[in-house]
Amino acid sequence: MLQSLIGAMQELTSTAIVLRLGLATLAGFLIGFDREAKNKGAGIRTHVLVCVGSALTIIVGQYLYQQIPGSADVSRIGSSVVSGVGFLGVGTIIVTGNREVRGLTTAAGLWACACIGLAAGAGYLAGVVIALFYVLFTLVVLRRLDKHLLRMTKKFDLYVEIDENHNIKHFLHEMRRMDVDYSNVQLSKSQAPGDGPIVLLSAKTEKIGQKEAVLEALRNLEYVRYLEDY
Repeated sequence: MLQSLIGAMQELTSTAIVLRLGLATLAGFLIGFDREAKNKGAGIRTHVLVCVGSALTIIVGQYLYQQIPGSADVSRIGSSVVSGVGFLGVGTIIVTGNREVRGLTTAAGLWACACIGLAAGAGYLAGVVIALFYVLFTLVVLRRLDKHLLRMTKKFDLYVEIDENHNIKHFLHEMRRMDVDYSNVQLSKSQAPGDGPIVLLSAKTEKIGQKEAVLEALRNLEYVRYLEDY
């Protein structure tokens, strides 16, 4: 069954095109489903469109090469997709108000999705399945490992909104009391009228695993309006 399916995808027939684009749709759906479930910028439709579009590009290149030998460089068409999808990926990357960069994983996922689409368009079933496994493994399993490592780290950066200027020194004193070293302290003023100062700094706990307890204690300070690590 599998061998016949692979064989059917090799020739540039209507059946092969349906199978290739169907495979690209499935791959884009699975990757996009993970992103949409996590409420990211690019979801199912975006990933499916990127994957199917990439697959169709390779199919068109193969078609032109069959019709007019030497008229199309299929590898060049594929490389154009890989570089061109970067502009779409940039649209998913944003810098938040606390200078945190978000969307890098989604942008990288779109790029990987385009590459999988090229493999699907070329009829390379094994490449699609294996690459799809590793992409989903990265997005689902390694995400949990990444979150665990972030919780266990001793070094992190803080974005803090404080109600009044004079409470900044109290906040820094509280960090010292908890044996948290800090450096690179930057002060700025909130753009919203009536809001207090914003403090950006780098922090380091004394022991591994103290980060979450430190963040919780700092968030509970009465003069801290908002606090986030980034």
